[in-house]
Order: sequence, then C-alpha cells, then structure tokens
Amino acid sequence: MGRHIAFFNIPAIGHVFPTLPVVEELTRRGHRVTYCTTEERRPVVEAAGAVVRPYRSLRPADHDPTLCAPARDGYISHTLLAFLEEAEATYAQLAPLYRDDRPDLVVFDRMAFAGRVLAARLDVPAVQLWPMLVSNEHWSMGQALAAFDPADPVLGIYQSRLEAFLAEHCPVLDPAQFLTPQPEAHLAFYPRSFQYAGELFGPGYRFVGPCLRSTPLRWWPPRDRDVLLVTLGTVYNNRPDFYRHCVEAFGGTDWHVVLAVGERIDLGALGRTPGNVEVRRFVPQLDVLAHATAMICHAGMGGVMEAMSAGVPVLAAPQTLEQEANALRVEQLGLGTRLTAEHADPGALRMAIELMVKDPTIMDGVDHMRRAITAAGGTPRAADIIEQFVL
Repeated sequence: MGRHIAFFNIPAIGHVFPTLPVVEELTRRGHRVTYCTTEERRPVVEAAGAVVRPYRSLRPADHDPTLCAPARDGYISHTLLAFLEEAEATYAQLAPLYRDDRPDLVVFDRMAFAGRVLAARLDVPAVQLWPMLVSNEHWSMGQALAAFDPADPVLGIYQSRLEAFLAEHCPVLDPAQFLTPQPEAHLAFYPRSFQYAGELFGPGYRFVGPCLRSTPLRWWPPRDRDVLLVTLGTVYNNRPDFYRHCVEAFGGTDWHVVLAVGERIDLGALGRTPGNVEVRRFVPQLDVLAHATAMICHAGMGGVMEAMSAGVPVLAAPQTLEQEANALRVEQLGLGTRLTAEHADPGALRMAIELMVKDPTIMDGVDHMRRAITAAGGTPRAADIIEQFVL
C-alpha cells in the first residue's frame, strides 16, 4: 500500500531539480507525494507526479535582473537569517494543509526549515536532503571558508528569532536540536568521495550521487567540433562581462561554444558574436554535456555532478562561498581547474581550457568520479532509502 510522503523545498532550481527523479520514482512505486513549492515550480513538480502544495516565497523571482552574488563577509549569518525568514513566512501557509492530511514521512531540503519543524511537530520520521556539501562537526563551510564572526549582530537576531519561531510552532525542539538535526537519514546528491572528510560521516549519511532524468536527446552540435558549454547557472548569471570574456577567448576558434546565459541578461550587452558561438537563454544541459569536451561553470553542485556523469572536466569560476567550496574540491580531486572571478580574463580562460583538456590526470580524475557516481546508486537507491522509513 502506498504511503503519503511530503517534500518540503525552497524554490531554487538547483534544489528542486535534483529531487524530481526521486519524486517520479516514488510515485511510480505507488506512493502519494505532496510537494511544497511555489507556483513557478508547479509545472515541473506536477510532471514528476507529485501534488503541489503551493506557498508564496520571499525569494526574488528567477528573472530579477538585480540579483548578484552575496558578499563573503557575513555570508553564513545572512544566509541563516534569510532562510529562517522564509520558514516563518511559509510555515504558516503550509502547516494547515497537513493538519488533516498527515504525512507518513517528511523529506526536507537542508534550507527548507519549515519541513524540519513540521516533521518534529507531527512526530513523523524525516529525511534531510543535501544538494550542497554536508556540514557537521568534522567539516563545515563556515569553519573552512567563511570569515565567521560569532559576535556578528546578525547571528544574534537569528538566534532570538529562531527561539521565538520554535517556541510558537514546535516547543519540543530547542535551537541546538534544530541546528544539529538527527533525521532518520541524510541524503546527499553526490558521491561520498566528493565530500570533504567524507570518510568521517557515519552510516546515517547516504551519498547517493546525482539523480538524473533520462530524456531523449534534444540538442546536437551543428558541426564536427569540440563543444564547450559555458553557464553560470540559474541565479547569479547576469554577468555580461564574463560572457564577453568567453566570447573573446573562444570566438573564431575551433570550439563550438554554447553560452547558456539565463533570462536576466540583456542579450544586446554581449555585442556581436562569431559564428562558432551559440547564445541561448537556456539549453538542455545534459544533452549538451553528452557532446561536450569541456565545461566552464560557476561550480554549482548540480552542474558539477552532471558534468562528471557525462565525463566532462570543469573549469570552475565560483561566485558564492558554496560554489567556492565545490570549486576547491574539483581542483583537489583533479576533476578540472579553478579561476577566481578577478582572474577570469580571456587569456586566462583560454589557457586554462587548453591545459585542462590535455591533462591526462584530470581526465583520469573525471573517469574515477564518473564511476563513483554510478556506484553511488542514484535515483533507485534514494527511493529505496526513503521507503525504508514508510514501509
């Protein structure tokens, strides 16, 4: 008999898309999945077979051209406060929807605090999702990369608001329990070998690798050339300067360059592009990667894992602290190379790509990660783990 599994997520594409194949698999196995997200994500979530429970988000819309990468100073404290504010806004909308439709299991994204609180309040088992690197006592982004200041006044605001939020909605949770959750399982969408100090994370952490959807190929290179995919993801992508550097670096060369620039940018800001440069708002990324020789990206976890699955090395140009952590790991594991934003000029981009695609140690590293992804289990294993707590 199928069970009711409730997913809670933030509306960011990099958090929603990794879950969709898992939702599809769970519904195929006969479970009823409700999925808390925004109206903007309704089409893709419903296509996966879930029933959407909509909420209004405080996050800026995808097409907002003013979005820019957050400053490194205060990154952790401001991020925590922003997602607590999102939880305050969304919990009041979502909790009543489950009052008379109690789930058998809650699956919640690391940043979807409302799901964590609802699971505790209803006293139902929970599984936490990690589309980004896992933090615990062995490794954390705040300790490793951030200029973390315990005296930051934003942290004080966060702490007092968190205490008030929990006191009102879930008195059984104190802030310490909330910040160090012990759900039935943690699911990370990448192999254990990609995690910093991965060997120190216990059996409760299941590194299932990326969960990718197989679809018929919809993109083919127009001519017999090596393909270079360039993307800065779906959030902080209004960077005409960066794209112009890429055009200058690879325009008129033997590469077929695919620039996926998103919907925020004014295409006129790119100027005239040579015939070997294909500019698109969006591309079917897995299809392009199936033909690609190299990828330049922001080092979002989803993009890095898709590249590794396709056997494509990555030149990482991170813009946020989270992306910087991924980019450093790419470099450490020999999966590609890394450029800081201030050094990503045309000459540096061209040289980095030329060296990367000729480096046998990088190609060996990518092949090793590709095999680790296959061994991690992907979508079927993720669904199996979730089912353990409802059957």
